[in-house]
Amino acid sequence: MDAIALNQVSAILDQAELRIAEFKRDTYEESFQRYLEDNASVWNELMQIGTRECSVQEQERAEVADCLARKAEELLAGAKNRTKRETMQMNLNLYMVSYFLPAIVAYQRRSGAKEDDMKKLTAAICDRWALSFKNHIQVSDYESIKAGFKQKLCFVTTAVCRGLHKPQDCRELTMMKQYRDGYLMNQEDGAAVIHEYYDIAPTIVKRIAKEASPEEKYLYLWNNYIRKCVELVEQSRNEQCREVYEQMMAELREEYLVTNRKSSDSGAPASE
Repeated sequence: MDAIALNQVSAILDQAELRIAEFKRDTYEESFQRYLEDNASVWNELMQIGTRECSVQEQERAEVADCLARKAEELLAGAKNRTKRETMQMNLNLYMVSYFLPAIVAYQRRSGAKEDDMKKLTAAICDRWALSFKNHIQVSDYESIKAGFKQKLCFVTTAVCRGLHKPQDCRELTMMKQYRDGYLMNQEDGAAVIHEYYDIAPTIVKRIAKEASPEEKYLYLWNNYIRKCVELVEQSRNEQCREVYEQMMAELREEYLVTNRKSSDSGAPASE
């Protein structure tokens, strides 16, 4: 791939800050579709890698992965201090998994390209990213991410399960979804409760992800709340499950929303 094309690919990381600001329940769908269309020439260039000879394909996938990692390293080098660098790293990770990689998947599927070609390219990018930053980003598609905003009560549970490397269809997550749809939704105030979780959970999850050791928070939530909820559901103690889950959300709201707001009001920079 020539230098001009590689520069166009790497320059797309300059959009990270703007796109992450739009990674919200009410704006993600429109933002992603606009991102996909505005950068169609880049996705098309990447798709063309699959039309080359096998030896050339491997080389060009490596070139793309390298140019993205180098661009990210340049952006991080410009951060003024460690805190800003860590925040930028988390934002770049989130941008890659919520916009850049899903856009490659979406464009190739829409164009009828081979799934295997797309998987090889995204795998090369993820592997190079992990080598440079020790962050293991994973490929998802737009539909899955969009659906994640609709998981409502299970949004935090999903993040915890993924953080602890549990499968997407793990028993605990399945049971919490069944609890949401089969019990909570049928309560008099169930829809209102779910709507509140729907509004605040995505922000809480993003802020946990920005911590130095999010896996410690995931393990804490698992041991102190989610595992208890699952046990209560298994015992058909649905209202007690709700109480435990609401305790967890109250704690998270205080730690990641109220405390953050107070810091922002006092003049300190917000964490998001």
